[in-house]
Amino acid sequence: MRDILVQAAVSDGQGRTVVQELALPQNVSRLRVESSAVCGTDVTLHGGGLKQPAILGHHVIGRVDQLTDADAAALGVAVGSRVAVEEYVGCGECAECRADRYRLCPSVDLWTGGERVGMIPVGRGSGLHGGNAGYLELGAHHRVHPLPDHLSIELAAWTLPLANAVDWTIDTGGSGPGKHVVVIGPGYHGVACVAAAVASGAASITVLGRKSSAKRLEMARALGAVPELSDDGDVRRVLDRVGPVDVVVDTIGSPQTVATALAMLGRFGILVMAGLAGVDTAIGPTAIVRNMLTVRGVRGRSPHAVRRAIELLAAGSTGLESVPTHFLSLEQVGETLRAMRAGTGPVTPHIVVDPWLPAEPDTSPSQPLEATR
Repeated sequence: MRDILVQAAVSDGQGRTVVQELALPQNVSRLRVESSAVCGTDVTLHGGGLKQPAILGHHVIGRVDQLTDADAAALGVAVGSRVAVEEYVGCGECAECRADRYRLCPSVDLWTGGERVGMIPVGRGSGLHGGNAGYLELGAHHRVHPLPDHLSIELAAWTLPLANAVDWTIDTGGSGPGKHVVVIGPGYHGVACVAAAVASGAASITVLGRKSSAKRLEMARALGAVPELSDDGDVRRVLDRVGPVDVVVDTIGSPQTVATALAMLGRFGILVMAGLAGVDTAIGPTAIVRNMLTVRGVRGRSPHAVRRAIELLAAGSTGLESVPTHFLSLEQVGETLRAMRAGTGPVTPHIVVDPWLPAEPDTSPSQPLEATR
């Protein structure tokens, strides 16, 4: 049988992406990619975070196109199933995997050299290990979650960021009825955290952002949050309006945002640290001890959070359909990621690669990227 020739946007990790044609063997399990949502991690990997060329894209939605018998038994889905694919391809044998904490498996831990969907080298196997391609190779250790067919492409693409937000805002932060919640940063995950807080029934939701993010703050307002500018670092407006805050989800993780969070939290408040701005910060112990605060770091999401996110999206109760979607073709991936790194990317935080969009005029270099095999 002939291999399937697949169009893929291959990134070198040094700011360069070219569309190449890769061969996918007929005898392997595969997903026909519907969408691949762009995350801030993709921007970092594209600009200098890949050891070898790879196909980026780790928030992948698609339809199972073919399964081997072994993979069908392991994955628990059938050909034709529409699914969300998590980025974690764990070993399946370590203590973390056995406890269903596969997001912490050493083989996917970025701090110890692990790899995930969207960064596995293109020189390995078919090379089709990221969402920015027409097909994704599947294996027994992938984690997939069935999605209802009635979800639009735009809403389905929110599955994994919303799952992160459910894990961070509700499961870790404790957002719920009577709680006053603040989300710092109206980006991709910040907007999703607002939607999760709304779904939890929080008493009030505030989103903090800079003047430069004014349009994204208005998108958060449409979801049910009160936007506040953070340029001056003054938290009195929030405290005057809602009183001491119960939960702060910091999607930025800079010294300034951590200080802002600690200044807002009331007694027994919870600071959820979800962002890494690239600069370590000292957390002042005075506010933590005085108000008996809890500081929790988060990484990814639990399987429960994925299932809950799918339930919320299926019920139409997130409001995320009001956030505009900016679709990209494969040819536009490199240019857009470079623009995002420079701070000149699309206004909306919901940027989605559709590998089946018609090709735009190709202005990228035509020379294929070398892959180490």
